[in-house]
Amino acid sequence: MPVAVKERLLDLIDKNHQNYCDIVNYFMNSQITQHAKERKAAIFLRKEIQTLNLDSLEFPLDLNKIPEWLCNDNKVQCSEYQLYKDRRSSGGEREYFKNVSQAFEFLIKVAPVKRVDGAWLYSLVHYWNDPIFHELIQIYVEELGLGLAKSNHVSLFDDLLVKLGLEHFVLELEDEYYHQPAIQLALAYAPPEFIPEIVGFNLGYEQLPLHLLITNYELNELGINSQYFNLHITIDNMDNGHADLSIKALEKIYKKFKDKDSFIEKMKIGFALNNKGLSSRQIIKNLNSEALVVNILKRKALVGNVIHNDKCKFNNRSINEWLSEPNLVEEFVELLIEKQWIILNQDPEQSRFWKLISHEEGKMYGVFNATEKQIIHDWIAGDYFKQSHSKYKKVSSTSSAIDEFMFSYLADGELETLQQQISESGNLAVKINKLLPYLAPHAHHKEAGLWCTQRFVDYLFPFLSEKKSSIH
Repeated sequence: MPVAVKERLLDLIDKNHQNYCDIVNYFMNSQITQHAKERKAAIFLRKEIQTLNLDSLEFPLDLNKIPEWLCNDNKVQCSEYQLYKDRRSSGGEREYFKNVSQAFEFLIKVAPVKRVDGAWLYSLVHYWNDPIFHELIQIYVEELGLGLAKSNHVSLFDDLLVKLGLEHFVLELEDEYYHQPAIQLALAYAPPEFIPEIVGFNLGYEQLPLHLLITNYELNELGINSQYFNLHITIDNMDNGHADLSIKALEKIYKKFKDKDSFIEKMKIGFALNNKGLSSRQIIKNLNSEALVVNILKRKALVGNVIHNDKCKFNNRSINEWLSEPNLVEEFVELLIEKQWIILNQDPEQSRFWKLISHEEGKMYGVFNATEKQIIHDWIAGDYFKQSHSKYKKVSSTSSAIDEFMFSYLADGELETLQQQISESGNLAVKINKLLPYLAPHAHHKEAGLWCTQRFVDYLFPFLSEKKSSIH
């Protein structure tokens, strides 16, 4: 390893990270060792736990009451969803996303947490030879799609972002959107002392929330492929899905712990960690289309601040001058609204700015891609299309699954070497321990990770291998 690279890695390991995005990048860095990540995870989790407020958290301290408590919560969520559907069938409007743009914004802002889906269970795969962890490990490999790209949750969500043209927006997110992902990744590398917290976190995360049901409904209605969200509805069920497996795992692991009260208390802490960071409900409540539009225009300003005609001036500034400083863009947008180049809550065709960017004869035609124009269109239209579901410019839904990974001509031979090592070894423990690093959050959705997940499933869960074949 080059000296400069090694020094950078040592700096990352020792650094007292001040923001969550750095912490996420740390855990997703393939060059940092498992041991270093475990040390970082323990330090970070202890700090997070210190700031928890458990007083207002409703959680049964009697193990026998937990299944009934969770079942009752599930019934409440389903009842609330039925009331939602009743409101919609009676003519009520969408309650989460009034247009495609708002749905886009939601998908952008939940991307950091969706890209680590299931990560909190990764540390448990290292206990593969202990049957009491098998239910939780099963949940993890099912989150990984049993090694199939078209079923791997991270692959599914990344594929959705790419097809909608949203992946670049994620790079501009504020640090607060990385708080919950940082927690999930810390649990992914947590040392054994945090097993009760992982069990508790998983118990909370695998329940069926109302927001997931409504999100799935409204995305589908807007023409956006909701397969990722629908998949979570079907597999997180209380009968035989992940919620059921979570309870079975809890009961088995609980029996092994000598200090029962301590286990329950630590599990409650893990359950409470679900509430750290921005929730989906909070994100939906705070959707801000104008801020998204301003960010788009700021990005365009970086390359467009010298190419406009200086004859057109607003408040004695040319367009080039307005775009020369990103901090002026928001004021410039307000000025365009004031001068009625943009007329909000009306048909966008009434706005001069929209014609400039959307009509072939417009001087800015081609500057904005289809996704950016959709966002700008919906922001301008606002409540204009409020009573009509048919006039939204819908995003084409695709029913095609992610293409199976093909041979990469740029591959470094790592997978071939690994395949040879696995085939040559007759020791199951050796085989599995070679696979485990590729099941990590940063690797499982890539070519080698998918292959390793399939082999891991073949070795540990043969009955799931049969399920995988039926998916094919």
